Amino acid sequence: MKFNERKDFLYDATVFRRSDVATALGIHKEMVSKHSPMPPPRFFEVDRSEGNFDPLWHMPVGQRTVFSRQIDMPALVTFQKPDWRLTMIGVVPQRRDNFWLDNTLLLEADYFPMRGDMVFYNGYRYIVINVVIEPNGYWHQTNVWLGLICECEIAIDGDARPVVNPAVRVPAEIKGVKVLPEA
Repeated sequence: MKFNERKDFLYDATVFRRSDVATALGIHKEMVSKHSPMPPPRFFEVDRSEGNFDPLWHMPVGQRTVFSRQIDMPALVTFQKPDWRLTMIGVVPQRRDNFWLDNTLLLEADYFPMRGDMVFYNGYRYIVINVVIEPNGYWHQTNVWLGLICECEIAIDGDARPVVNPAVRVPAEIKGVKVLPEA
């Protein structure tokens, strides 16, 4: 998703003219850039223009997930202790990690992460579960957020499809869309 398409995270552009806001954004950008791991995490933006959904499982019908672009973006990564579970395919790490992204770097890349986007870092494929702004991540009382957190989960091996966003209605729930008849 483009940076300016997410209306609930936008703020007044005149605030950028203030010197304290510009200084705070510059310091935060430098902190994230300097302390980001090398190579930086690679974010894969899922192409949401494909509208083919299975009416029963509400999953994309295509064989593979299509990515519109990939972006190497500096981020601060915080790990949680992995929980190793025995599943049908073997022992699988179940872990949720957080990627702290900078506001200015997101604006320069013209990218805003969304649920379902994927991240490749440290040999693992992650799926973005949630995108949130920390309550103390705002610059004083200006409503300018310095950075946001992508809460990610390790994708199941062999699963190349994004997590379904329950906030978006599937075609079967929209009036006027024809769905395959049940047998």
